[in-house]
Formats: sequence, C-alpha cells, structure tokens
Amino acid sequence: MKASMILRNSITKKHELITPINDGEISIYSCGPTVYNNLHIGNLSAFIYADMLRRSLISEGYNVKHVMNITDVDDKTIRDSIAQYPNEEPHSALKKLTDTYSDVFMRDLRLTGNDVDSFTFISAVETIPEMIALTQKLLDNKIAYIADDGVYFSITKYYQSGHHYGVLQKIATQQSQARIVNDEYDKGNASDFALWKRVVAGEPSWEATFSEDLMETNMPGRPGWHIECSAMSQKTLGLPFDIHTGGIDLKFPHHENEIAQSIGAGADEFAHYFMHNNHILVDGKKMAKSAGNFYTLRDIEEKGFSAQSFRLMVLESHYHSESHFSWDILAAAQNRLRNWQSVADRQFQLPLNKQDISQNIARELQSNMATPQALQSIDRYFDEVIANDQSPSLESLTAIEVLLGIDLFGVDIPDSSKELMRKRHIAREAKNWSLSDELRDELQEKHSLAIKDAKTGQIWSRS
Repeated sequence: MKASMILRNSITKKHELITPINDGEISIYSCGPTVYNNLHIGNLSAFIYADMLRRSLISEGYNVKHVMNITDVDDKTIRDSIAQYPNEEPHSALKKLTDTYSDVFMRDLRLTGNDVDSFTFISAVETIPEMIALTQKLLDNKIAYIADDGVYFSITKYYQSGHHYGVLQKIATQQSQARIVNDEYDKGNASDFALWKRVVAGEPSWEATFSEDLMETNMPGRPGWHIECSAMSQKTLGLPFDIHTGGIDLKFPHHENEIAQSIGAGADEFAHYFMHNNHILVDGKKMAKSAGNFYTLRDIEEKGFSAQSFRLMVLESHYHSESHFSWDILAAAQNRLRNWQSVADRQFQLPLNKQDISQNIARELQSNMATPQALQSIDRYFDEVIANDQSPSLESLTAIEVLLGIDLFGVDIPDSSKELMRKRHIAREAKNWSLSDELRDELQEKHSLAIKDAKTGQIWSRS
C-alpha cells in the first residue's frame, strides 16, 4: 500500500510519510489515563487526537490496531486509594478507586465521540509479570541495578552500553548517580529512575525476585510508572510498533524512559513515529490539576455545553499547536455544531446537493491531520447548501460523522431512526422496493417519522 498520510514525527522533528512496518497494517499505542480522579479536558484532548489519528488511517485503507493503557497502579492511585478507603485492604482499596475512575473515563471517551469499541485497552495491574521480566532483562544487560529501596535504571550504564538518552529532546545528564524516587518529575536533567519499588507498609505490593551478579534478592513491591508502558506496549503490539501518541508533557521523562527501557532490554527500535499533541491553555497557562486551573467534562455539561461541542472545539486547533480554552470559545464551537446540525436536519427534506466532500476532508487529514482546515471545508460546503436551499448529501454527512466523530443529526433524532433512514436510502438506490416499504412502515410505527418519496429522494417529517 502506498503511503499517503503525513505526520510530524517527534523523533526526527520532521514531517514524514507514514510507512507501516507491515504493509496495510498500522499499530498505535496511546498513553492512556491514570485513573485516580476525574480527567481534565486537557487530558481528554489527547485522546480525541489519538482517536482522530485512527480514523484518518482507517480512511486510508489501513487495518489499525490501536492500544491504550489504563494506569491503575502508581504513586497517585496508591496515595488516593489509601486516603479514600483507609479501612480497606490495600489491593481492594486500589481496585475500588481505579474501577470507579476507569468507568468515568470510558463514559467521557464515549461522550466526546471516541470510538471506544475500536480500542484495545490494557491495564498496568494485569501486566505486572511482564514488568518484572523486563526489569530482570535490564539487570541482565547491566543497565539496571538493585538498591535498598528498589531496582533502578542507570543512565550512566545506558550510555556506556552505546545508547543515546535524549531521543525526543535534549537532556542534561547527571555526573553523579542521582536517583529519582517519584514516578513523575519535570526536571531537565536525566537521573536514574525506579523500575521497581520495594514494598512500603500499608501499600499494595506484588511478589518479585530479582537476580544481579548471581545474587538473588526477594523484593515484594510494585512497578515504577515508566516501566509500565514499555511492558504493556510490547505485550500487545510487539517491538517495534508504528506510532506512539500522547500529550507533549509526556515527552520527558515518560516517553524518553520508555524508549530507553525498551532499547536497553535489547530491542533495536521502540516505535517508528511519536505523535505529541500540545497543551490546552487557560489564561496563558497549561491546564493541570496541580495548577488548579482545570475543567472536567462534568464542568462543561453543568454549564449547558455538550461533550460533542468540546470535541469540535478541540478539532478547531491543530494537534501540534497550543490551543486556548474559555467559555466563549466553547460557546462558539457549540454554535458552530448547532448550525451544522440544522443543515443536516434538512436531509431528504429539500433537493439534494449531490456533492460528496468526503475526499476533501480525508485530504486535509492526510496532511499532518489538519483538522482546522477540514472543518473549514465543511463550513464552505454547508454555506453552499444553504445558499442554494438544498439538503446535504448523505455521503458528505456520513463522512463527517465517520472521519471526525461528530454527530451531525439533531439530538432529538435517535441513532436508530438515522440508521433506518440510511438503510431505506440504500434500499431505494438498489431498487429494493419491498425492503424500502418495510423500513418506511417501521419508521412510521416505531419512530413516528412519516416518509414520502419524491424525485429528490425521501422526505421525512415528524408525525
């Protein structure tokens, strides 16, 4: 299959044609949520862009395997599970917390138009044996070492083995063997980081034994954050895989450490391409829980805005550019969506505009996923439809829904009704009159939609 989609590769800092490892197939790994609280909308934007990447590649004819992880054990999940369930056994408390917020995450994904059924989800807890094995491999390769409080990745030994740390961005390396205990850190310096953490009283732990220089050490504990994604991506996709996605804030240290762990354990390559989406800013500052300037999907809904309006707002900015959030910007996106939906409601009620803009949209997405330009092409098409007092083509509406994940039909028309109207349209195109009549009757009796046929197509009205 000839490559036609271009993305900006964070590894090379260049725009490149996507050339899959296996012809006709694309593998994507997306860093998913840490399920300890409600996600803010900055987190959700990363998942919307990842969903858009999958949709774009499918439109190119690729068979896409898209994996997303659920981080259900790390510093934050343990901290909050103990605080919220102090009387529970540690493993039970952790599961209660992470199950709750995993469910919230799935709800948010669906409401914001992500095709959840097309993802393969994997959790950190279910991959701990693979994390232990990967940690041991790094010890065997003399790139990790055992300390009193855990097993650490050695930046110095990684360099001495002929590898380069700092593939995604320039990193200053420490001369001393400084160790970082916390899972997350925003330093510009590279320091040794935890692969495995020795058990702390009152925290959940798993049995593990590690060998170094023929000496075995029993070390019950739990994994560090960075080793989790290295193990989960390798388990589900193998190495190398095609594309790794995530927010730009994960570039260092998380993604840099993922690469180093995988290469240090013997892989020739981790991922062919990295796609990083930029921040959503509020008052010029990155949205973050630590900054106290974040909003959740619930906040948006309580203000009377739809999750679909938020998706459209996200797509109005290019994934590689910083975007801005305000209630006025979200209101403008909601008005845009309502205008689109009012045009879509004309379907089969007015003479059809037979232009099919699906290729226009796909072409913009091929060019480094240029969603703002794709939306502008839709605006122009709908302006033409309105100016000529027409209804939009079914092909164009379907393309907008399928390629962009935007529901264009008014909220008072259920999905089941839309699907029946589409099936009837197809039946009439195929001159299958008996099926057409059956669907017309079903729309009338079960959906209260009266259907009449005209030269321009089927015309519906609410009965």
